[in-house]
Amino acid sequence: MRGGAICAKAIAVALFVPCVAAAYYNLGSPSGFVNDFAGMLGVDQKASLEAKLVSFERDTGNEIAVVTIPSLDGDTIENFAVKLFEDWKIGKEKNDNGALVLIALDDRKMRIEVGYGLEGALTDAQSFWIIDTIMKPAFRAGNYYEGTDTAVDKIIAATKGEYVPESKPDKNTPSTFETLEIIASGIFFVAMWLASILARSKSWWAGGVLGGVIGMVLSIIYGFFFFGLGALLLFIPLGLLFDFVVSRGYERGKMRGHIPWWAGGRSGIGGHGNGGFGGFGGGSSGGGGASGGW
Repeated sequence: MRGGAICAKAIAVALFVPCVAAAYYNLGSPSGFVNDFAGMLGVDQKASLEAKLVSFERDTGNEIAVVTIPSLDGDTIENFAVKLFEDWKIGKEKNDNGALVLIALDDRKMRIEVGYGLEGALTDAQSFWIIDTIMKPAFRAGNYYEGTDTAVDKIIAATKGEYVPESKPDKNTPSTFETLEIIASGIFFVAMWLASILARSKSWWAGGVLGGVIGMVLSIIYGFFFFGLGALLLFIPLGLLFDFVVSRGYERGKMRGHIPWWAGGRSGIGGHGNGGFGGFGGGSSGGGGASGGW
């Protein structure tokens, strides 16, 4: 069973690492508190929700952003939310009193990301309850606006100290899919870190060396000659390929004056900003919140 789990992780690495460059993409500047890139809201619905959030920010100083996107492009909803939160700096500087409601239409995923300054008022358990009890049923029925609007009402209520129920996912019986999601998330962050290092190397053989080291470690742990040989034959070419891809992408981006985000730059569609919105206040994410799907 243990060996099978390791093999599954090795396969996940082989499948997931090449996708590192096709993940988070910068959405450009926000056009307001509500940014409906996926076209899930009507014009009047968007205007009503925007007015509510503008009024809430004016009265309390807290900032809530609602963002819909067509797809995560292979990223996790958690990583995309954190990256977007940091790009847009939702909440006030030093107070970190912002919250993000992120919805990925094609992936059928949603997340409430909470700034550190609001984590005491809007807990992870409350965020999960809002997603699981309000958003998920409404979205399954195709009522995107109703689910989002009611969720925003509950977030506002929680930040004002009003009672909002709490609930937590059942962690006693995690599904196979949830386990694979956790593994994939860990692999993604490691791959992103390696990409930022290897992309700047002068030659791409370093990836092959790294792959060989991984193969040797696996062979030492399990002591199987054929398993170790197979690991070397698998990871050395994968390491070379990975280093070649990220190094080439970095050099091309550098020549164009646009370094890829995974190498420390920014990428995305851009140009979506609205001159009538001055942007958010300089806050950052505290890492709290909850995720779900419908």
